[in-house]
Amino acid sequence: MKFLQMIFLVMTIAIVPLFADPSGIYYGGGVGQSFIETQVTDFTEGDFIKDDFKLDGNDFAYKVFAGVRMSSALGIEGGFRSLGSVKSKVSDVTFLSKTTGYDLSAVGNIYLGILDVFAKGGAFWWDEEVEGWSEKSTNGGTNFIWGFGATVRLGQMGIRAEWERFELAEYDQLAMMSLSVVFGL
Repeated sequence: MKFLQMIFLVMTIAIVPLFADPSGIYYGGGVGQSFIETQVTDFTEGDFIKDDFKLDGNDFAYKVFAGVRMSSALGIEGGFRSLGSVKSKVSDVTFLSKTTGYDLSAVGNIYLGILDVFAKGGAFWWDEEVEGWSEKSTNGGTNFIWGFGATVRLGQMGIRAEWERFELAEYDQLAMMSLSVVFGL
C-alpha cells in the first residue's frame, strides 16, 4: 500500500506543474555561438572574378528578448540579435559577413517544476552586410525561425539554454546556440 501511495505522490508532484499558470511578462538577454555557412556571389575586382565562394564559420552572438506568457502553454516572444561576423579569404582578399535581425515567435511551453521546456517558431527580419575589397553588399528579408530549449527557474529569475535555426535561402546554415538570463518568471 505504501508503494502505491508513493507512486501517487510522485505522479501528483510531476503532473501538478503542468497545470500551473505562470502567465506574465518576462525579459532577458543571452550570449552564445552562431554557426554560419553561406555562398557569396557577384563580387568582381580587376582580373579577379569569382562567381561564388563560401563563408563558413562560427562567431560570438548575442540577443535581447522579451515575451508574454498568455497561458501555461502558450506565449509570444520578440527580440533583437547579432549573429556576429564571419571572415573568409579568397585570393588574398578578405571578405566579412555580418548578420543582425529582429524576431517574433509563438512559444509553446511545458512546465515541469523548476524546469521549463519550450519550442518556438516565427518570423526573423534580418539584414546581412558583406564586405570585400572596397565593395559592400547588403541583403535582407523576412524568413522562418524555429528553435527549442529549456529554462531552469531560480525564483523570479532563470537560466535558459536554447538552439535556434534561421531558414534563409541565402544561407546553407544559420543557427545560434545561446545561454541566457531571464527575469520575470
